[in-house]
Amino acid sequence: MTHYLSSARLISGLAILIGLTIILALTSCQDVRSQSVSMNQTTTSPVGLAPPEATPSHSAAASLPKAVNTKIVRVIDGDTIVVQANSDLQPTNDAGTQHTVRLLGIDAPEMNFGKGAPPECGAQAATDHLVELLPKGTEVIITYDQSPGVDRTDRYGRSLAYMSASAIADVNLAQLKSGYAEAWIPKSAAQPGRWNDYLTAAELPKYAKTGAYGAPERCQSLGRR
Repeated sequence: MTHYLSSARLISGLAILIGLTIILALTSCQDVRSQSVSMNQTTTSPVGLAPPEATPSHSAAASLPKAVNTKIVRVIDGDTIVVQANSDLQPTNDAGTQHTVRLLGIDAPEMNFGKGAPPECGAQAATDHLVELLPKGTEVIITYDQSPGVDRTDRYGRSLAYMSASAIADVNLAQLKSGYAEAWIPKSAAQPGRWNDYLTAAELPKYAKTGAYGAPERCQSLGRR
């Protein structure tokens, strides 16, 4: 009987020991899995997120200058001018020295350079008038429109902008008032801030027959309509 009781106690002790061993093993596995999940979460959570310093606080367009100072190189026609390139005006010529500006909101008759066609009615008069306003070397300010959706450049890299000089607050407007250009923007383009003023200014020369609307050209229209 004593031998039987001793054997029973031994078996019971072994069972308890085995049970404790199994419990410790299961607890250890859970800890390992928990640590693994925690490490994976720590490792994978930043994936796909840009570091704070790489996220811009404002759009690239907002950092560009509103106005740029430069000098006149030459006048191409009644609405297009070449100026000196600089750090704010990317070159549009191979030599990297010049930048072309297309006067925003107006359109003058085409000179048709290299097209095998004569200049449009009023083209030479419009060009000559702009040369008078902006002789070579004139210091000018190119101002970009800040209205939503208005482009700063066209597909050729030319600036689309207003231009002013010391004696001329708005060269674009001066061409309109003198009767050498019409108010114009592409149909799909957003209206610049000065658009309504330009439309109004362009009407008087038509009725007064001044500029290219007058003698000797007597143009019925100027530029694109």
